[in-house]
Amino acid sequence: MPLFSANLCLLCRQSTPLIVCAGCAEQLETLLIGQHQCRQCALPLNAEAEYCGECLATPPAFDRVIAPYLYAHPLDYVIGRAKHHHCLRSARALSQLMARNIELYYRALPQRERPTQVVAVPLHWRRQISRGFNQTQILARAGAQAIDLQANTRLLKRVRDTQPQQGLNRQQRLANLHGAFTACELKGQRVALVDDVVTTTSTAREISKVLRRAGASEVHIWALARTPDAHL
Repeated sequence: MPLFSANLCLLCRQSTPLIVCAGCAEQLETLLIGQHQCRQCALPLNAEAEYCGECLATPPAFDRVIAPYLYAHPLDYVIGRAKHHHCLRSARALSQLMARNIELYYRALPQRERPTQVVAVPLHWRRQISRGFNQTQILARAGAQAIDLQANTRLLKRVRDTQPQQGLNRQQRLANLHGAFTACELKGQRVALVDDVVTTTSTAREISKVLRRAGASEVHIWALARTPDAHL
């Protein structure tokens, strides 16, 4: 799927009919994670192991993470532009990447393994007002449409404002998020939770527990990128 936009390349600023030119798109393709990923959290693995040590020691409440890319340049730049600089062109490029990869992932899977609900990691209302938009909602809409669903903005809410996760270790991140989310009744629903980047899995773990308590039968995490180090 080409990243269409009649403008300059988002990355190299060369003239192109695409958001990201062909040369820069090739750089993104080199970030695609191969087969050696943890089957549960998608952490890139060096060995022929099925699960990472963290998921074996402390199994999360989610069933799988779909994260096709490593969090590295130039993708980190595009995500940062969308997240912190209100760049809608960056958000559009990321939404197209999300749609393409979600469609590819679920294409061969039977309907019974596909989500029935799609939700984005929510921002607190104060932060959403200051930021102007929630980039994860844009990603959620794109991913949901790729498998003929609609993202639902009413099922999951952030009820407590929290400090940014950047700079916190794993335990601090978990403590920071505890009690910050609430979910509506989800009995028997297979839920896809959408974020931009999975780092320590703290956010995914906390919200997945909330979704499970609300009755979700499965939780899939959709993200564009996975950091290579689970202990950041």
